[in-house]
Amino acid sequence: MDVSSLSWRNTPWFKATSGQWRYALRNATAMCLALTLAYCFNLDEPYWAMTSAAVVSFPTVGGVISKSLGRIAGSLLGATAALIIAGNTLNEPWFFMVSMAAWLGLCTWACAYFTNNVAYAFQLSGYTAAIIAFPTVNLIDTVQLWDIAQARVCEVVLGILCGGVMMMILPSTSDGTTLLTALKNMHARLLEHAGLLWQPETNDAIRSAHEGVINQILTMNLLRIQAFWSHYRFRRQNALLNALLHHQLRLTSVISSLRRLLLNWPSPPPQTRDTVEQLLSALATPRVDAYRIACIIAPLRPHDDSDYHHLAFWQRLRYFCTLYLQSSRWLRALENGTPVSLHTARYRHGLARHTDSMEALWSGTRTFCTLMMVGAWSIGTQWESGASALS
Repeated sequence: MDVSSLSWRNTPWFKATSGQWRYALRNATAMCLALTLAYCFNLDEPYWAMTSAAVVSFPTVGGVISKSLGRIAGSLLGATAALIIAGNTLNEPWFFMVSMAAWLGLCTWACAYFTNNVAYAFQLSGYTAAIIAFPTVNLIDTVQLWDIAQARVCEVVLGILCGGVMMMILPSTSDGTTLLTALKNMHARLLEHAGLLWQPETNDAIRSAHEGVINQILTMNLLRIQAFWSHYRFRRQNALLNALLHHQLRLTSVISSLRRLLLNWPSPPPQTRDTVEQLLSALATPRVDAYRIACIIAPLRPHDDSDYHHLAFWQRLRYFCTLYLQSSRWLRALENGTPVSLHTARYRHGLARHTDSMEALWSGTRTFCTLMMVGAWSIGTQWESGASALS
């Protein structure tokens, strides 16, 4: 082991930037403030306020706002569900069990069907209802149930407010700058990815790179949501940002299809490789126009319409160029636009619903069946720790 690696200069604290130190200071101060206020207000479990302040802490303003809204909505929804279910079924254990299992199964389905903060809100509503309702199975007075529910919601809201106050005192970097930088980097990476996939080699590195590009594009949808809440300029451009992410996903699909056509082409034109490399170099230059791209790919145009392989390759290559040039124009419009500018794009369904519906339904059904089995065992055997097991 190298002794120099143990030096204090190589520690994360020494290498941290001023923004990272500001984020750590803001997070620690918000947690301490939330815990102090929770003790001052004599809340039942003050650590919930401290946990909420830590959970909603994000390096950017949009992340704090979006996560806080999801946490508040989830806490209110879960507490309301617990009050309605437990308040009307405390004397009917089987009805209580079926109702709670159905609610938690619905929340599990929503977590799997949606993504980002919508899924987080349903997730929080599910376990908030479980934490409030299951320990109250031995209560007789519903007033105690109300006290527990409002205490949990107050603790969560207190932690969120402390996190928001510290964000205003110690602000951070802009979500919009981070999103635009990520979009431009991904736009350039797609060309590098095309150059990698259009090589004649086949190995595991190419497959891993393709999966990594897709995951990174899906991750940028979270940056889009954070930018949506950070500034009204990005709320106005939300449709364009959503369409741009769809274009980047579609470009990965077109790159993959062109790779299959190249690998399974018995006799491609001799100038194919040189033309493709020249095309990628031209697309990498700023302000490239469609006429120049058309001149580059013109030698690859098929002269025989019966050569369907060549015709399919030609059409897909033109489609790739069209998508890439349009994405370039949208990126320049976003980067150079004013806060009040508005750019239109064709409506696209959100990336948030890419999960398969049947998988989400199976997750919800599995949760329902599991809770019913544990609940039936607890009721049938009069197990004293049944409520804790269900929680």
